[in-house]
Amino acid sequence: MSVRTLLTRAWRFDSPRVLSAQMTLLDRNLPYAFVISAFVALLTAWIGSRTVHVAGTWTWAGATTAMTLLCLSVRHALPLPTDVARVAVYAHVVRLMAGMQGLCWGAMGVLWLDKANPMSIAIVLGITAGMNSGGLAVFAPSWPVAITYWVANIAPVMTVLLRSSDEFSFMMGLAVSLYLLAMTVFSYFAARGALRAIELGFENEGLVRRLRDQTQRALEARQVAEVALAEAEDANRAKTVFLASASHDLRQPLHAMGLFLNALARADLNERQQALLQQALASAQATGEMLNTLMDFSKVDAGVVKPQMQPFALQPMFRKLEREMAPLAEDKGLAFRMRDTSVILHADPALVEMILRNLVLNAIRYTERGALLLACRRRGARAWLEVWDTGVGIPADQHEAIFREFHQLGNPERDRRKGLGLGLAIVQGLARAMSVDITLRSEPGRGSVFRLALPVSKSPWQPSADVAATDEPDLSGLRVLLIDDDETVRSAMCDLLATWGCWCEAAASDEDALRILERFEPDVVLADYRLRSHRTGLQAVQAVRERMGRVVPSAIITGDTAPERLREAHASGLPLLHKPVPADSLQSVLFSLWREAAPPASAAFASTAG
Repeated sequence: MSVRTLLTRAWRFDSPRVLSAQMTLLDRNLPYAFVISAFVALLTAWIGSRTVHVAGTWTWAGATTAMTLLCLSVRHALPLPTDVARVAVYAHVVRLMAGMQGLCWGAMGVLWLDKANPMSIAIVLGITAGMNSGGLAVFAPSWPVAITYWVANIAPVMTVLLRSSDEFSFMMGLAVSLYLLAMTVFSYFAARGALRAIELGFENEGLVRRLRDQTQRALEARQVAEVALAEAEDANRAKTVFLASASHDLRQPLHAMGLFLNALARADLNERQQALLQQALASAQATGEMLNTLMDFSKVDAGVVKPQMQPFALQPMFRKLEREMAPLAEDKGLAFRMRDTSVILHADPALVEMILRNLVLNAIRYTERGALLLACRRRGARAWLEVWDTGVGIPADQHEAIFREFHQLGNPERDRRKGLGLGLAIVQGLARAMSVDITLRSEPGRGSVFRLALPVSKSPWQPSADVAATDEPDLSGLRVLLIDDDETVRSAMCDLLATWGCWCEAAASDEDALRILERFEPDVVLADYRLRSHRTGLQAVQAVRERMGRVVPSAIITGDTAPERLREAHASGLPLLHKPVPADSLQSVLFSLWREAAPPASAAFASTAG
């Protein structure tokens, strides 16, 4: 570094921002430095008066103290060092005050210095060194201020000593020159260290500011995400409410229609009427299956699916699916193949059957030619249930998307013959409920294979000893209390139950049902879930049981798909029938409930007959 550059740095201050930081550091110690300087001046005068006996010592101390007090007063009138716009004024005045303080102490050296008295020289140099060391601590943040103080302090003494003809004094003058040079170097590096610390502080401030900005942006982004999430949840709730309301409103007339059609099937009809009836039943069944798909999805979405894990043989389920699905595949010209298996699984058979049925139906819908395969491969303690097809295949980027609700490939026109787009969402939800994996391997144009991994049972499995009846249950003489606020449903249900030989009393509300109990003791209660005046079938059943003083076997019929209502209905423990209720399902549930009430019902019937 050149001498010119050093001289420039010794005179010029740094940029306003850096200078403000330097002066702020310097200003913290400046008042204490002035006070200590005045105190030391008085102490020095006292020592000098008792040692060197120089005239004017107390005059010098008074002048130095007055100068110090003046500097303190001027400092209070200066702009604040934190004022970047006016910090240069503060710096120049402080440098001037440092120079005046240095000259005061330099005058002390000239006043006291007695070249013929080595003791005098030692005292002057000791005091000068001490004051310069203190100046290093005070003025170190700003090199121009420090240089001004030291030059003003040392130069007078150094000049006097160097001009002396005495060899000892001259040598002392050289020593003072070297001391001044050393202090200059020390102060330079001290100032550079302070400057580096200030720059690091600026960098840290910048990092903190950027971190604060990033944090603020992150908070804003989080708020936006929370708003978007809330909107999505609102939309999802609105979708759920819409599905529940639409499903319920559609199920009511379809339920009544199914009941009327089943009652009509028992009437004497000619061949043409029978054909028309079968077509109407088929249409009602197709519509019911679509609504049942919505119901299955609502159950999964509501979290009311609770797996009943147990050992079961897979082969009977495969045979059942083959009987149901093979005709559907053949209608499309597809070959349905099934591999026999002896695997015994440990899972929920109802959920596994629902998963496989959805996968097979999905394969039939999206396969135009070729074949389907239902198979099972055992791999150690797990078995992989597989559904293969030779359909259109699924692109890799759609392998996850197809498991989302209402997502369909190749169906922009929303052809309802291809379903609602809920089958695979139901499959994934049911698999998740059993804590098992469902995987997909597929390529466009080369078909697909869905695999369900299930644990193999470690316990032996024995077929159920119960033998299913081949004839339809006999419900003759069954007393049924029906509670439903829909007049059409009540009429259709009573007509159907009458064809089965049941005695049915219908009520539109739980209040009507309690009045009916005054003349009628039911064996079974059938209650619609949603009744008038915000009442529910669960409340109606409870009211009937309290009036009769016993637990009357009961079932709930619902067209609701709202998750909270499904959870409440399932929590009751009562059998739950979903509209439209197939006639054979209703018949089977009524027969099961009647068997529960057989002893009291028989006795009541006997006493009535008597």
